[in-house]
Amino acid sequence: MILRLAILLTMLGILLPAAPSSVTADSVRICSHTSPWPGIAAGGVMTGSAAAMRLAGSRQGAITVMEKRPDRGTDVMQYIPVAFPWIMKAVGVPTRSGWGRMAVSQAFAAGIMAGTVKGLKEGVHSIRPDGSDSHSFPSGHSAWAFMGATMVAKELGGQSPWYAIGAYTLATGIAIERVTDSHHYPTDVVAGAGIGILATELGYLIGDLIYGDRQLEIKGCDLRPNNNFSYLSLETGLSLPLGKVYAGDMEIERMPALSAALRGAWGASEHWGLSVELGLLSMPLNVNVNEDRTYVKSLSSLGLEIIPYYYCPLSNRVSISAEAGAGYRHNFKLNVLDDAVRTCGGTPFGHVAFGCAMRLSRRFSAKASVGYEISRYRFDLFPSNCFHIPAAASASGVSSALLFNISSRYEF
Repeated sequence: MILRLAILLTMLGILLPAAPSSVTADSVRICSHTSPWPGIAAGGVMTGSAAAMRLAGSRQGAITVMEKRPDRGTDVMQYIPVAFPWIMKAVGVPTRSGWGRMAVSQAFAAGIMAGTVKGLKEGVHSIRPDGSDSHSFPSGHSAWAFMGATMVAKELGGQSPWYAIGAYTLATGIAIERVTDSHHYPTDVVAGAGIGILATELGYLIGDLIYGDRQLEIKGCDLRPNNNFSYLSLETGLSLPLGKVYAGDMEIERMPALSAALRGAWGASEHWGLSVELGLLSMPLNVNVNEDRTYVKSLSSLGLEIIPYYYCPLSNRVSISAEAGAGYRHNFKLNVLDDAVRTCGGTPFGHVAFGCAMRLSRRFSAKASVGYEISRYRFDLFPSNCFHIPAAASASGVSSALLFNISSRYEF
């Protein structure tokens, strides 16, 4: 049905009367970087890294029967970002594309996204954490939400970066809900987000090839010098735990974790700054007893971190950065059956990271980074038939993880 709708929208958009080129002296002139390649690269890296991490941690444990959790409105909310550019255009807010061009671009994007998600769901057969079905990978809700958020950034990001930041914040919230309510694993939602971003960029690339300069209502201009050193950002990514954790003869398997954070940064000078980050981490756990794996739950935690950073502009669009931070993370109680697995109340942690940011408009940019984190852990296991734990045991020590992050930033 989705594919048929995409085809219908494409035909309607192409058959709409082609207005003369709207890129004139009277056109809205907003500095907006419209190249699809940064988005294509980001979407491809997110999808590829999530798929690779899923394969690396593909030893999914047996699912213990758990109560079916409600979707809390995400069945509807996933479509809000997709509808938003159309609503804003209908009330008179200028968008990048005319009606026909926007219909064609978004129809191709929806078709690519829906076909990719459905094909992977049918081909991979990944069981959901709640055991409801075998269509966990990738997350369709995340794909829809991030596709819509990227459409908002394309159509309205030049008007105000807050449109894009708001849309990506909503999409990130939907992705977090899918993990914390045991509908998906972190790799599922990151792959879905990457597919949504990649499909949108490809759809708009096809639309640009079809329409050229026709029905293009916002055109770009050169950016001013890159001297935005303070920013507010939304960070999303994956944390890949390194090493193994043993409690007696039993292994506690830590799967790739979803991270999401809000960060505020103050540029103290042309190259140095200080930021504060409030972040959520959700890590699925398995208990492995003599190769008998059972999925436990996602360990969720909330952290606060202070991060000094170094910033170096390479051009008006591109900059690189390095950072090192330290903070404290509070672990929420697992609340599993039999109270069989417990963890410590919290832990200090620290990380280093290197990143590259690209400005997409005067005050909106996207950044990709890789990093390394260290923290402490403690797990206590108690006898349980549900998780096949024969005797009490505990494990504690120092943990490390690789970090992969994508962020959207409003720069001051």
